[in-house]
Amino acid sequence: MGTKYHLRFVDVITLGVASMVGLVLLAGVVPRMRQNARRSSCEMNLQQVGLALHNYHSAYSMMPMGCGGTSSGSADEPTLGNANRLSPLVGLTPFFEQQPLWEKISNPLRANGKVFPAMGPVPWFDPKVYTPWNERPEVLVCPADPTAKDFPTVASYTINYGDAVMNVGASPLEEMPPYGRTPGALRGMFGYQMVFRFRDVLDGLSNTLLMSEARIGGVRVAKNIPGLIERPAVCIDVHEDDQTKYWPEGRGACWADGSLLSVGVQTILPPNSRSATSEKGELEGVMSASSLHGEGAHVLMADGAVRFASSSIDVGDQDSPSVAEGHLDNGKTLPPGSKSPYGVWGAMGTRAARDRFDPSELSEPVRTFTEEELAEFAKLELETWHAAKGTGKIQARQVDLTDKGVLVLMSEQGAIRRLALSKFSSQDAYRAVETHRQRKLEEAKLLVEHLSTQLGLLEDKQFETFAREWVAFGDGQQGGHPSGVAMIAGMLRTQRGALITDYDQLLATLKTANPEVLEKLPEALAAGRGPFSWAFVDGHWKLVFDARMNQRGGRQPIQFMRAMEAADDPFGGR
Repeated sequence: MGTKYHLRFVDVITLGVASMVGLVLLAGVVPRMRQNARRSSCEMNLQQVGLALHNYHSAYSMMPMGCGGTSSGSADEPTLGNANRLSPLVGLTPFFEQQPLWEKISNPLRANGKVFPAMGPVPWFDPKVYTPWNERPEVLVCPADPTAKDFPTVASYTINYGDAVMNVGASPLEEMPPYGRTPGALRGMFGYQMVFRFRDVLDGLSNTLLMSEARIGGVRVAKNIPGLIERPAVCIDVHEDDQTKYWPEGRGACWADGSLLSVGVQTILPPNSRSATSEKGELEGVMSASSLHGEGAHVLMADGAVRFASSSIDVGDQDSPSVAEGHLDNGKTLPPGSKSPYGVWGAMGTRAARDRFDPSELSEPVRTFTEEELAEFAKLELETWHAAKGTGKIQARQVDLTDKGVLVLMSEQGAIRRLALSKFSSQDAYRAVETHRQRKLEEAKLLVEHLSTQLGLLEDKQFETFAREWVAFGDGQQGGHPSGVAMIAGMLRTQRGALITDYDQLLATLKTANPEVLEKLPEALAAGRGPFSWAFVDGHWKLVFDARMNQRGGRQPIQFMRAMEAADDPFGGR
């Protein structure tokens, strides 16, 4: 009886220690877990919207209108109809499991003492009266945007209006001048009262943008700015002028409104740039992509893939006039059919300009670098990098070289840049490869050395020293507090035998591995493949502690959580 009681008492103590360590871990791990979860949720939202667009196209053999509708309601008579201003997001509602909302919109509705026609009133109508406009689908909101609750009708995802400016936005209302239609400037996947099909995408579905992120709140949009067609970069200049006027709520409009200001984006200025509308208001302007996921934004390509576009993406000549019809600026604007002057970003926005770009310019969505990682990168040596065509050189530190052949650099000012290895001279490319290889080998050797030290401490039963010097929490934090050290040491003591066995097996594998395997081991171990994971903290490979324990039999090894992720993204801020 005494023995059974003792074993149960030990189990209770172990569980109590695990719970206390869990509380310590959560303080540092939860914020990062939330950030990663929000980023992943945002990516999944775009994937779901992309699937809805493809299903819509399968059902109707065309894309929904970028801005369309069924009737000619106006600002003076908003309840007569939707003024042909509905966004494509309205027609997508039944394709992302919003059938009840679609039924409300597509049928006449009596609400709050008023009767509304099928397909609703104008989309800027009071959403508290016409309730469907206040029922923004959750899939249209980036979970990382804290302003979503302040603007409950605005969507986080915007549609591609192309790389031109002239008359690309919402339809003119009756009280507006007759600006006319300029289809030659509608170069994106969506346009006012126009529908496009996948067969119209001559640039290729994987090369053409469907949608992009845009922050809901906190974005200032200048208004009544002349000269945007002839020089879109004037949008940047006016934001530095104290006399500039702005829309009172930025993009604050409605997910159901197809206007450029509400759900539009153009591939002219890079992500997280300024935005502005011209004297034509919502009909015309330069609207930029943006996000809260670091230096760039998630983008949805026409083939359904979600990628990440960096704020440092190639944007060509920002002083170039845009494509327009007519003879604006004495004929200096580009004629319809021209290739985009705005580099890779502009090429993504056109569907049929025969634009092509290197697919390595885009990547899978990734997280941003932590402050600790950036501080470590800043310690690396500055080197000179020469362009492949001899057109120039830069000073930067080599951060990483990905499996896709993309060199990740940090400038002297601390900016992260990702460039294909092919863009550098052959000598610099060879140096980058050798530097990367040597670093991996050195990391592997250091890993063997540090694992051997940790094994020695376990064998000598120096649990406190191990806990104090060789353990890191899941967010790169240290467990140096006396109470934390004592708790971790107690857990190491109870698991000593199993840990020693696993360390012996791992070290035996490391010491017999060939150089090619050794190069990949640090990344694999940091990714948590196997019973452990490690983080490289302050020049040491430290065990990353997880509070989760396998209680079955009491002899299973402690499981450790992932602390570092491989930098394998060739594009976008991290």
